[in-house]
Amino acid sequence: MQIKNEKVRYWLSLLSLGFMGGTIYILPYIRYVFYDQMIGTMQITNTQIGLLSTIYAVMVSLSAIPGAFMADKIDAKKTILVSIGGTTILAFIYAAFVNSYQVAIIIWALLGITTSTAYWPSLIKYINNLGSAESAGNSFGTYYLVNGFSGMLGNVLPLWASTHFGFRGAMICVGVITTVATILVLLFLESEAAKKARGEAMEGDDENIKISDVKYVLKWPGFYLFYILVIATYFLYANVSYFNPYLINVLGIDPDSSSGFAVVRTYGAMMLAPVGGIMADKVFKSTSKWFIVAFSILAVLFAGTFIFNSESNVIVVCIYSLLPSLVAMPLHSVTYSILREIHFHPALMGTAIGLTSVLPVTDGLVPPIFGRILDSYGNYGYKIIFMVLIGVCVVGVITSFLVRDHSRKCEEGKRVMKIE
Repeated sequence: MQIKNEKVRYWLSLLSLGFMGGTIYILPYIRYVFYDQMIGTMQITNTQIGLLSTIYAVMVSLSAIPGAFMADKIDAKKTILVSIGGTTILAFIYAAFVNSYQVAIIIWALLGITTSTAYWPSLIKYINNLGSAESAGNSFGTYYLVNGFSGMLGNVLPLWASTHFGFRGAMICVGVITTVATILVLLFLESEAAKKARGEAMEGDDENIKISDVKYVLKWPGFYLFYILVIATYFLYANVSYFNPYLINVLGIDPDSSSGFAVVRTYGAMMLAPVGGIMADKVFKSTSKWFIVAFSILAVLFAGTFIFNSESNVIVVCIYSLLPSLVAMPLHSVTYSILREIHFHPALMGTAIGLTSVLPVTDGLVPPIFGRILDSYGNYGYKIIFMVLIGVCVVGVITSFLVRDHSRKCEEGKRVMKIE
């Protein structure tokens, strides 16, 4: 669909991407909301549900490098459309075989391809090119705001369907929602060919990227700082999901009620995503400064969980369990806006983003390890998990200070990323 007005084009593209972004990951991360329902339906253990995430992450890792180059070569709209369309098909297949753990293994492996490969670097590249460099934080914040709305909708409706039609009905509902997202992408995202026809182009489109150019990314000191921050921000955002089984097993609330809090914790918090953009662009005028503050606040909040036990007031703990998400989401939402402080060459942004998926630490190693901890130590395992999260916050603070030093050296001309 050709849209002539620049502002209308910008907002329709960003809103469509936000809605799609909130739905494409509902299925691979369905355990965030339906943790106990998945265990009950497929009759599996905490470790087995963690292994699904490992399988997913391994496939993400295997497709990361080819995906990074595809993102720099293939039309972003085509990549995103194939990704959300493929995920929709898998959602309906999983709904048909919802009781089978064996089928789930295959589905999660394929999800690692449809929701990864060139999808993520293409998405980041598309958003980074929607507005100016100064508005990058706000663009990502708005993206995650819409992302949160669609993610919440994409879980509230399945929760309703689950109570009336069971877990299978919930998964059919997920498929219907991702179908809507596919249509929005098809209608409102502009192809790179259309941009070029107006004399515009994605940053880096005029560069000839080769496999050998990976060496430039790997030699750049900022890449490793970027990689650590990607892991740290996502690690915290993803693992607040363990508050879901925590509320069930430690406090004894029913799974459906806990799932309701999980929806707010995982997707409702995304409504605060623009706060991350405001903090990074307006308040601190630096993503790294905002990171230092946010990581510090999160460390205190996770430490606060140690005062609770099975005798604690249920309402107080349930509300407290939402607080880390209210900080983790505005933190995670602007992770990729720090690319500009890292001073990457624009032509290698897609490659750099893709390479961060090569070692699937958060999704690949952590879920089965945390699952094993819970299977082995019971409720005490949650204290171990929260201690690990505090450690990640400390690493995040240190790395953010190093980014500030790196950015200063780049601005002074002491570090320059060149492509020969």
